[in-house]
Formats: sequence, C-alpha cells, structure tokens
Amino acid sequence: MSDKEQVRNSGINSAIIVDDGYDETPEVAELRDEGAWDSFFDDAQGTEVERIEALFPAYNPEDREELRFNQEFINVLWQARDAIQDLLGGLFDNYEQKISENRPFLDAAEAALTSLGIPFETCGRDFVGSAIDVDLIVIDLFLGIQQGAPDREFTVERLKEVIRRRGDHPLPSIVLMSQVQGIDELAKDFRRDVKLHASAFRQIRKNDLQKPGRMEGLILTLATHRSDSQALAKFVETWEAKAIEAVRAAAGTLRKIDIDDLQHIRSMLLRFEGLNTSSYMLDVFDRVLQYEIESHNTVLEAAIRLDEMADDPAPLMISNDRDTYAVLEQTLFVNPKRRDHATGAEWPIAFGDILGPKPGVPLKRRGFFSGRGDLVFFVASPECDLIRKDGLTTALLVAGSLKEIDMAKPGLAVTAKTTPVLVMDEGQRFQVDWDFGDLRTINLDQARRLLHTDRGDMSIIARLREGTALGLRQQLLSNVGRVGELAPLPRSLRFRADLHLPLQEGGAQPINLPDGVEITGNVLIPRRGQFAAAIFDSNCEDDLTAVLLELDLAHVAVRSRAMFETLKEQTRIRQIFRSGFQGIDLPLTGFKIAGLLKLDEEQPASDDKKPKIDKVATIVKGEDIVDVLGDSLSKSGLIVQIYVDDAG
Repeated sequence: MSDKEQVRNSGINSAIIVDDGYDETPEVAELRDEGAWDSFFDDAQGTEVERIEALFPAYNPEDREELRFNQEFINVLWQARDAIQDLLGGLFDNYEQKISENRPFLDAAEAALTSLGIPFETCGRDFVGSAIDVDLIVIDLFLGIQQGAPDREFTVERLKEVIRRRGDHPLPSIVLMSQVQGIDELAKDFRRDVKLHASAFRQIRKNDLQKPGRMEGLILTLATHRSDSQALAKFVETWEAKAIEAVRAAAGTLRKIDIDDLQHIRSMLLRFEGLNTSSYMLDVFDRVLQYEIESHNTVLEAAIRLDEMADDPAPLMISNDRDTYAVLEQTLFVNPKRRDHATGAEWPIAFGDILGPKPGVPLKRRGFFSGRGDLVFFVASPECDLIRKDGLTTALLVAGSLKEIDMAKPGLAVTAKTTPVLVMDEGQRFQVDWDFGDLRTINLDQARRLLHTDRGDMSIIARLREGTALGLRQQLLSNVGRVGELAPLPRSLRFRADLHLPLQEGGAQPINLPDGVEITGNVLIPRRGQFAAAIFDSNCEDDLTAVLLELDLAHVAVRSRAMFETLKEQTRIRQIFRSGFQGIDLPLTGFKIAGLLKLDEEQPASDDKKPKIDKVATIVKGEDIVDVLGDSLSKSGLIVQIYVDDAG
C-alpha cells in the first residue's frame, strides 16, 4: 500500500495549515516599534497630511496614540504601503521580515501535504470556520509575532472552539509546529489544554519541516492509528458527557430525600451503628451516581470499540506526560480527603486502612512496628464491627512489607497478595507484599494511643477501595481468589538514555544525536514483573533513525556487527518506538540482554514467559558501561545506558 493510499484509507481527506504568516494584514500587537511609529507621524505632517487623509479621512497627526492602536488605520496603511513607502519608513519592516523568514517553512508543509495527496487550504488567525470539518490541522503554536503566552492562549482557545463546534464529527488529527527550541515540553501542555490524546497529536520544529520525509512521517503515523485514536477519544468524550448527565439524574433522585428522611435514618439506623449522617450520605451518593453512569448504553457502546484496537502498537509513548502509576493509585485507593472525613465510628481505623509508621517520628525498637520502617498493616476486620460501639474488642491486621519500586531490585511481580503501588507522604512509591501468615491484633485503646495526633507514632497511610480490600481479605480467609478487584494497569517508569557502540579496538563510543535531542521513554513492567520492555519516545524517532542508518560499522566490534546490521532496517528501527526493546530480565542489575520482537513469529500468550526476540542491544542502568560489561562488551550490540526515574 502506498503512502497516499494509507492516508486516504485512514480517512484523512482534507487539511488546513494555520499560521499567522498567511494573514493578509498585520495586527496592532505586531507593530510595537514606537520609534517607527514616531518617525511615521513626524513625517506625515504639513502637506503630507493630505496623502494620508486621502486614504483615511479621520487622520489627525495629533491623535497618534489612538491611531497606532486602530486596526482599521493599520489596514489602510498596509494596503497602500507601496504608494506611501517614503512616509512609512521601517514601520512594517519587522512584520515583513517575519513573513519572509516564515515562508520557506510553510512551503515545506504545503509540499508535504501535496506529496501525500491531501487537499488543503491555508488560513491565518481567523481559522475557526474553515477548520471545523477538516480531518488534519497543521497549526502554529504561537499565532502572533510576539511568540508569547497571549499568542499561545489565542491558539489554544481557537482550537478548542473548533473542536466544540465539530459536534459528532470525529476529532481531527493535529500537527503542532513552532520555531521554538523547547517545543516538546510546550506541546505536552498544549495537548493537555486542548484535551487531545497523544495518538491524534504530533509536534515538529519548523526548522525540521524542510528535512526530507519528516512531515510526511508524522502524518503517516497519525494516519496509521487514526481509527483507534478516534475510538479512544470517543469513549472518553462519551463517558465525560454521560457522567455529567448522570450527576444531574442522581441529583434528581437524591433530592427526593429530605430532612425528615435524614431524621428517620439517624433515629432508626445510624444511632445504632454509631455512624455520622454525613459519612453515610456520601456513600449513598457515590453509589447512586455510579448506578446512573452505568445506565447509559452509549458509554458501553463507545467502550466496545476499544476491543477492536489494532495489535500493532503506535509510537505514542510521551514519557514526561505518562504516569500509569497515578491512574493505578486512583483505582486502588480512596481519595485522602474522603478518607480523612470523620465517620463517627467507634474505632479510629476502618476496613481497608493501611497503617504505617508516622513520618518524622523515630522508630522504637520495641514499638508497634518493631523498629522496621518497611512494615505496614492492612486492617482486615469487617467495617460494621469497627463502626459499632459494642463491636470488636480487637481488630485483625495483616502484616506487609514495603518494597521500593526500582527496576534494580527484585520483587516487582504483582500477585493476589500484592498491592502494586502505595505512595508515602514524601511522594515516594512502594509496592506492598502482604504476608497472610503474619497476623496481628490491635485493641481500641492501642489504636487510639498510636494514632494520637501529638503522641502517637502510627499513621493511616491510605485506605483501599472496597473491592480491592475485599480481594485481600478473601485471600486471607479462603484463598479462593480476588473479589471485585480491577486488574492493575501495566506499570511504567520514565527514563532517559545514552547510546554507545562497542569498538573493534576495545572500549565504547557514544552515539551522538543532534543538539537538543534527548532520548527518553518508558520501561513497562507487566504484572508478573519478570520481563520488562523499554520503549523510546517518538519525539526522537526521526533523528535516531537517521543516526542509526548512517552509522559506519567498520569500527564496530565484529561480534556486534550483525546486531547493528539488523538496526539498519527501518522496519526494525520502528520497533524501538512501538514494541520497544523486549525480554529485559528483572531486576535490572549489571547488564541485561534486550532485543526486538521476532517478526512473523507467534509470541507467548502469558507475560510470565520470555518473548521471542532478536538480540540487538544490552541495557545498563546508569553505571560505568565498560566496567559493567567487561568481556561481554564486544558482543553487546547497541549499548543502551538508561537512567530511570523510579518515582514516575
């Protein structure tokens, strides 16, 4: 299938290029040179006034401050600039220079769309009406000569208006362009503000527009995954809209409860349970809202499209904007503010609470935690018994061990006895391995004393959601499996990397990328925690591809040349940004072999089995690669020295 056919089959049949370089008239904000204005008004005096009055009858040289901010006046001067150039002097010089310097970039963007057979139109800042129905929008980050925050905000708000006015029409694919150096970081915030998924969005520096194939490659990537991206966007959009409707419906139902009902609830139920009305009603509202969201078939139908997602992964990892641990944390735990809400229960602890040492308080060797900073407890006693005044004499606790989330340490497997992430007060993330053979008890007086605001040395670190807490207690009681627990997302750790190649004469040589280009990505860890994958961010794909293709292998160690020959094929290079380097044994200590998934071979169905790979690389975690690799240096292939952000 040709590139044109791929684009056409994806549904990209129209495009628009939006840039203030297409504007026919400069804006007030683009003519801020006070000296140039003063020179113009000084020259447009006496007999010269008549020349300006012929163009703009309301002209009065005494009104210079008002006139310089009058867009109609500027329009007239611009349109007649050839006839009055002797008076204008350098008034329009900066604007014309910007237009001239920007033109080659716009020509390159137009040429890319033409080469892919995409019909397009061009537009300046007033682009909303023209962009509503197009499939691809190529847009400048700063729609204004000042290249500042107001120009960016203008772009964001106009693009959001385009999306709002599209109705049921699928979201467009978007390529953001700019001349600024830090476009990658700016693009992340831009995408967040406009509410786009990475799969429908790409960014490019204008200087790169003129590089052969660069713009075409971005558009082809967007085209390849356009259908899947639209399915995801539709699901999120539908869920958001129906969740808002569900709030209204739930509120309508709950307004039927009035103060007399609350009085009956308190007198007939809560005073016997010992539970506050506020806590009880929050729980009721949560469940009614969830019921209303579940009532919308459109949400369920939108979700079904996600089952049809293509198996070929997209190079869509944007590591500085990706944090599956944060999503995972929200699925597992109650929000801390909700947890801190007083329930009125007899016990200061609740079912699902995780208890740990209080931050900043020295550990006592003979204290409740036996001097161990890694010891935590899960409260396994039934909630109803912890609420009532005549309930439990002692509460049941399950001991657990904190394990820092670090690829270089063992024990990252997720089992039914594991809580895959727990965030401590200082923001550090841990995994908890529960020991169902280590059961403890705590009485009410102990709990109150240990949790005392001033004198206690224990704190409630987190509270598991009901389904997750039930799953743990089910393991404790019957070992028959989890109850109602959502399977955890794959965990990801951000990294940056340096690349090296082993030399024939010994040692290693850095593989240098162009200035300003950094290799970043994500290490993905499956549930079993045995074999990880390291996937590079796509923002360095073009530069790294060019560097690998141009590598001179004459000086590469003989035992590594075959691996580098594999990386001379663009099909295999693309895998680095899609499925990534696979089969990395955990924990990541010393060095680990990594490879690309074998083409046209069936891969294991379970994540506890090593994938079938062609070895092309060796992973080293932030150490002296020559010392670490030793005799294995010559057969290491591409050396990927990674620096992992363990908190991400």
